[in-house]
Amino acid sequence: MLSGIYTSASAMIIAAQRVNNIANNIANSNTVGFKSEGINQKSWSEFNGYANANLPIPPNTQLAANFINETVNSVVHMDKDYINFSQGSLEKTGNKLDFAIEGKGFFAVLTPNGIEYTRDGQFGINSQGILVQNGTNYPVLGENYFKNGKFIKVNSQTAFSQTGAVLDNGAQTDTIAIRDFSNYANLRKVGDNCFVPVNNMQPQLTASFTLKEGYLEQSNVNIVKEMVELIQNQRSYDSYQKVISTFANQLIPNTIQIGSVT
Repeated sequence: MLSGIYTSASAMIIAAQRVNNIANNIANSNTVGFKSEGINQKSWSEFNGYANANLPIPPNTQLAANFINETVNSVVHMDKDYINFSQGSLEKTGNKLDFAIEGKGFFAVLTPNGIEYTRDGQFGINSQGILVQNGTNYPVLGENYFKNGKFIKVNSQTAFSQTGAVLDNGAQTDTIAIRDFSNYANLRKVGDNCFVPVNNMQPQLTASFTLKEGYLEQSNVNIVKEMVELIQNQRSYDSYQKVISTFANQLIPNTIQIGSVT
């Protein structure tokens, strides 16, 4: 009976985590360049199956069986959350300082914590004529920054090509730096709609994109799908809660009866 409570409680936790995750996706459905998030789940049996060969005791023995409690193994746990990096739709704005990356890659911006990466191409110009990210005023990096530490300068005559070239009266002065990564699973969200690489993953040069001036990439959240999953997970949470209540109503009277003195 206790194993049933454990299993139901773990499923409730997963459902609650999914509801929070979905709510965050819905809240960011209109955030430019936002990438939706999801949650994977596995049982302890699956985890231990992968790790069985690395047990600190001989695997596939009675000792190993005692080490891994089979009741607990059935309990569902969150494996890891993941980010959906599929491209959002491109919306035309007509603003010459709005940019969308069609294809692979990220803009690089210089933050107080170092270089971070984003798909949000809402840019502006600061008082020094430097191209910056709207909202944060973080400088948007060009290839010159990686050569001589200089930022992208923009004026009324500046134009941009589909490869990111910065043109002043037809002469190229810089190139907007677009970087990609070999494994998006090693990108972590850090706020301000930005990402940083982890596990020593390094940014790479890429040509697998077209820079669209006057466009913005919209959030890739599918609002209808998220609403359906929100309802399903809320119902699942309620169902598991009822299961626990049923087990508890059966267990507590039996416990009191066993413990009574006659």
